[in-house]
Amino acid sequence: MKYAGLSVFKIMNADADEMTEHYAKTLSPVKVEPLQRRSLISVEDRHYAVERCGVWNGRCHSGMRVTLSGGPDAYALYLPSSGVMAIETGRKQLVSEPAVGLLGDMSCFDKLVLHEDRSHIGIAFEKSAMIRQLSELLDAPVADGIEFADTVNLGTVKGSRIAALGNLIWSCLDVDEVHQASSAFIERLLQAMMTLLLETVPNNYSARLTKPISPAIPKRLKRAIEYMHANVSSPMGIADIAEAAGTSVRALQAAFQQFKDTTPLNYLRAIRLEGVRKALTDPATSLSVSEVARSWGFSHMGRFAALYHQSFGEMPSNAAKLRRGGGK
Repeated sequence: MKYAGLSVFKIMNADADEMTEHYAKTLSPVKVEPLQRRSLISVEDRHYAVERCGVWNGRCHSGMRVTLSGGPDAYALYLPSSGVMAIETGRKQLVSEPAVGLLGDMSCFDKLVLHEDRSHIGIAFEKSAMIRQLSELLDAPVADGIEFADTVNLGTVKGSRIAALGNLIWSCLDVDEVHQASSAFIERLLQAMMTLLLETVPNNYSARLTKPISPAIPKRLKRAIEYMHANVSSPMGIADIAEAAGTSVRALQAAFQQFKDTTPLNYLRAIRLEGVRKALTDPATSLSVSEVARSWGFSHMGRFAALYHQSFGEMPSNAAKLRRGGGK
C-alpha cells in the first residue's frame, strides 16, 4: 500500500457489547446500542489513512446508536449515499440524508444515530491541517478555530462539486493497488477538498475569504510561515526558520519586510501572542498563565507579560481572571 494503512471490518449480527468492544479496540471508547431493544447490529467499513486525513466508506445495515466519550480533534465531512444519520452535539441535532451532507467538529459530537441501511463516504481532516490550509488561503496566521454551518446541500451546484470530489477521492483510493494513484496525488485532492469546503461551506472566516487576495507571496516565505505554525512551541531563531524555508537569512528578512511589513521574529511573536490570548480567554482552559505561555513558546515570563500588555492593553493575568469569572 502507498498509504498509511487500510482497515476493513464487516461485523454481522453482533450484540451491543461486541460492537462496543470492537470500536474500543479500533477507533475510540464508545457505547453502542441497537435502535430497537435486543436487536443485533450489522456494519461494514473500509478506512484509509492518508497523512493527517482519514477516508472511509461505511454502511450500517441494522441501525445503531453510538455515544462518544470525546471525539477526535478533527473536522469530518459525511457524504451520504443512502439512509439517515443524526448527530447530537449537545447544542443541537444535525440530520444527514441523501443530498444532505454534514460537516462538523468531531470533538463536539456527543452521539451518532445511524438508521437502517445508512451508508456514506466520510473524510476526516485533522484540525491542524484544516487551519494550515485556511492560513494559506488568508495569507495570515489563524488563531481561532473554524466554525462551519453544519449541513451541506449537495443538490446545489457548489454542493455537487463537494460530492463529486469526495467520490473521486474514494475512487482513487479503493481500487487494486496496481491502479492506485500516488499518495502525493491523493494528498493534493484532499488539500483541494479542504479549500473547497472553506470557500463553499459558510464559516466564521467566509467574509475574510471573499476579500480580494493579496499578491502571491514566494513559496519560501510560505514555507517559513508553515514552519512557524508547525513548531510554534519550540525554540527557534531566524537562522532555523531560513534553513527550513530553504533560503538565506537576508532573503527571508527581505521577503517578510516586502510582503508582511514586519520581521520574521515579530511575525512569529504575533502568532504566539494570538494563540496565548485565545487560550487564556477560553473557558475550557484549566492551565495557568505560565503554562499557557510556555506551551506557545514563551520561556521568559516577565518579557512575555510585557509583550502581552503591549499587544492587548491588559496583563495576561487579567484575561485569566475574566475567564475564571465567566466575564464578570
